[in-house]
Amino acid sequence: MSDSGESEPTNSFYLKLQNHKPQDEQDRWRRALYFSTAIGIRCLDLLSDYMRYCLRPNRMGETPDYPINEQAAEVHHQAVKELIGLSIWLTMVDQLDGDVPLWLREFFIDCWSAADKLYPAPSSQEIMTLYENQLGVGKVCEAVASRLCYKLELEDTKGDACIKLGEMLRDNGKARADLLFYALSAKHDALDKSIDQLKDY
Repeated sequence: MSDSGESEPTNSFYLKLQNHKPQDEQDRWRRALYFSTAIGIRCLDLLSDYMRYCLRPNRMGETPDYPINEQAAEVHHQAVKELIGLSIWLTMVDQLDGDVPLWLREFFIDCWSAADKLYPAPSSQEIMTLYENQLGVGKVCEAVASRLCYKLELEDTKGDACIKLGEMLRDNGKARADLLFYALSAKHDALDKSIDQLKDY
């Protein structure tokens, strides 16, 4: 991507966002913090839905065995962070039509920084490095689905366990776009109130 910031996308969604550029760095950070917090909740829900899908009883009424211990909890926590880092990236490229404007790239960089404060490990940089050789949204979603499936030891629970999460990520595109627009367009008091509600989630 060009660093000049001169090439503006013509996609209607990005043109709509253009009217809601953050006013300054402080404004941008507050909005990025909200977005990262909210996307974190969505990723937690997404992973929970995926795990419920994998662990539901089969046709014989048998429930797959799954370890519930401190190590499993830590792996789950890291998986949520991995989904957050990738969801921020997916939000940036979901509806990409040309280069992302400089101001919007700076916003997403703040989102990754905020995510690292909320979920320190693994870092967003480490997460993105894992998938830097994957080309395109589809390949990235396939890669993260397979990686997290095996990391969470869910590969033997369902026949499509290693691809299901990727499908769920792709299907979540509109929700990510709506959340981005709200994060950039809502008033600060509305964002603060929403964050308080998310903390009680």
